[in-house]
Amino acid sequence: MSLPASLTLLFTGVPMSTDAFLSGVSTVALIRQAGRKILFDTGPYAYRPIMQKRLERLGVNPQSVDTVVLSHVHWDIAGNVDLFPNADVVLHAKELAFADAADGSDSNLPAYTGRALRRLRLRPFEEECDLAEGLRLIELPGHTPGTIGLLIGDTLLASDSVPGAAALSAKTGFLAAFDPRAAKDSLAKALSLAEIVCPAHDRPFRKGPPVTYLNDYAIRIRFFTDPAGPDEELRVASSAPRSFATWPVD
Repeated sequence: MSLPASLTLLFTGVPMSTDAFLSGVSTVALIRQAGRKILFDTGPYAYRPIMQKRLERLGVNPQSVDTVVLSHVHWDIAGNVDLFPNADVVLHAKELAFADAADGSDSNLPAYTGRALRRLRLRPFEEECDLAEGLRLIELPGHTPGTIGLLIGDTLLASDSVPGAAALSAKTGFLAAFDPRAAKDSLAKALSLAEIVCPAHDRPFRKGPPVTYLNDYAIRIRFFTDPAGPDEELRVASSAPRSFATWPVD
């Protein structure tokens, strides 16, 4: 079992946290189907030049992207939506209201978010519906009021309703939630709908049992610690899928 042929992951998230900086490493996906080019989420602003290069290698001009689906409006998810001037921007109506009401109290939601979104070609929706044949918009609230996912066959682009594979052993999301009870319900709903999950902050995995990743990873973290000396670099890698069935719950 593998990802649908129409689905290309431009970025995959990384399940990391830190006390010194915001990583914001999140999943961004491209769906090409029946002549359409659909982007699911756009990642943080730091992705911008890298995403442009990856799209170019795939032969995709940002101006040819006809639809951008925003799972929610946090900075690490929607930071580059303006790169796609001809796209309809699909998001839940509750999420648009959440953006309009932003006042800076949510550290992941800049106060200007609603104003910035209102300059785009918005297509808010109010209940689950088909985006196109074989593409279903799924309501998964909790992380934010209008968090959504995109179901493609047995594969779910789940965003922060399933932040990572570790959420399966903990039976709850590991990121801050607007509504923790709704987030827990949405986690269960997401897992009931799909065999393969593409989370916001992890690699795609089969829910199992056992829970297994679809691919390996290698991460290089470079530290600029001494202007007069060499950089420091840390490399973390996995050579085989792992099960999370025995992970402890912190």
